[in-house]
Amino acid sequence: MEQDIPYEQRRNAALPFGYWCIADPDRYPHLIDEHGRRWPSLREYIWCSRLGMARGSNFEFNAMTEFLLAVLAAIDRRVVYIEEQVNDLFAGAWDLARNYSSWLEGHQLSEGLTGDLTPEGRAILVALASTRGGDAAPIPIGLPTVAPWRGLDGGETLEERERVFKISEAFAIGLPGRFVRERISRRAGIKLIGAPEGANIPLGRVLWTMTFPDEHARDRLFAWLIHRIDRWEAWAKIASDDGAQAFTEHILRIRFSDETIDLG
Repeated sequence: MEQDIPYEQRRNAALPFGYWCIADPDRYPHLIDEHGRRWPSLREYIWCSRLGMARGSNFEFNAMTEFLLAVLAAIDRRVVYIEEQVNDLFAGAWDLARNYSSWLEGHQLSEGLTGDLTPEGRAILVALASTRGGDAAPIPIGLPTVAPWRGLDGGETLEERERVFKISEAFAIGLPGRFVRERISRRAGIKLIGAPEGANIPLGRVLWTMTFPDEHARDRLFAWLIHRIDRWEAWAKIASDDGAQAFTEHILRIRFSDETIDLG
């Protein structure tokens, strides 16, 4: 079979993957592969045909192909240990990193996450890097372009959330206790800041923190907190007097206090 012949013996490995496709400007989809199938883009040809993956929504497709580009670029640029790759690209999820590593190696794109790219893997890297969208193109390839796509909504409500949150955050600056959104150990997080203390330079003490897997998950809780901004002072007193765990238990109880019990 053709796939049993090394890529560099079948193709010109110095050119981007898909260089053999033909463009037809008069019909859509415009890109025609060697079997006469039409594709809306080179990325879809790589992702759906070569790799056999489902396209998903526009947001999912862009996120998945950009993440593949980030992983291939990281492998190609430097030799790193597996633990760095896992923590940098997969947020510490060893099982996901191992699965992705096996997927890349199974498709003969690389020797896992810490080995070299194959000639075909490098050709796909060049093709993906050459077909980035206008929003991503000015940004260096890698994690900064992946991070905005993490979360369930793909950033579709991000602009409106930020507008509402900033109004509430500005108002909360004068409160004796306030919640703020901040990065905590490189993860999306929320902090509860107590009333400023100290004679010369009053500083607010961090009373409670919580981290989240992505910004969307963080903003769901933050929106819930904003709707109860009248309770922030009392909640800050609970965290200050009884500790962070006591406050966590308190909001967990009230979060589910009005939930019905469904035994069906």
